[in-house]
Amino acid sequence: MVSETIFGFHSIEEALRKGSGAGTLLVSREGPRISQIKLLAEKKGVPLSEVSDAELTRLCGSDAHRGVLLVTDRPTAAQKSGLKHHLQELDAEKPLVLVLDGITDPQNLGAILRSADQLNVDLVIIPSRRSAQESQTVSKVSSGASEYVPLAVVPNITQSLELLKEKGFWIFGADASGERTDRLDMTGKVCIVMGSEGTGMHRLVRERCDFLVSIPAAGHVDSFNVSVAAGILLFEARRQQGFPFLASR
Repeated sequence: MVSETIFGFHSIEEALRKGSGAGTLLVSREGPRISQIKLLAEKKGVPLSEVSDAELTRLCGSDAHRGVLLVTDRPTAAQKSGLKHHLQELDAEKPLVLVLDGITDPQNLGAILRSADQLNVDLVIIPSRRSAQESQTVSKVSSGASEYVPLAVVPNITQSLELLKEKGFWIFGADASGERTDRLDMTGKVCIVMGSEGTGMHRLVRERCDFLVSIPAAGHVDSFNVSVAAGILLFEARRQQGFPFLASR
């Protein structure tokens, strides 16, 4: 296990709601929102400790903590459930999986996870090396959504795509030279692959894709930001699938 510090009112609240009571809430100030967080921590059985502002700044690495910080333990990449376990637990009729092939900016990862949560993505897969990992920045940018999105950290993306194919998934790799989204059938078991911010998908990952998909656009700059592109492609896949996650609401 590794220690993780979570700051930001919304991120702390989401972590407390999702968590199992492990961790400690550190508080240096008073206020209505902090009182709400303290009450939620009490309900979840999370112990409270009063500390100084200086101590929170030291632990947080900045003075952006606003007087409250959640210190918790999370599993390392090696301790996370493997991809096979995640796929065994996946029982959606029209599942949607997102593979991130080397997203290195935590801001982008956090924004992508926020979109993945909103569109009820069944699983996000990231590599254990040369990629942004779960962090306080990711949690804050995702507004706590990272606490809810199933995440698998794998040693090899190409092998993961092969496993997904064995499970009946069609692999759609995001690429500016690909077929337009409105000309592809994304109604079944869908896996969308997003490449890195600068160079896109690695060659072997690209070769594992069944289709290359692009977003119709007519702008004056080269392309969408990867987090924006991911959100658009996830929405299009869910639109074609009929937004299956809304059926139970």
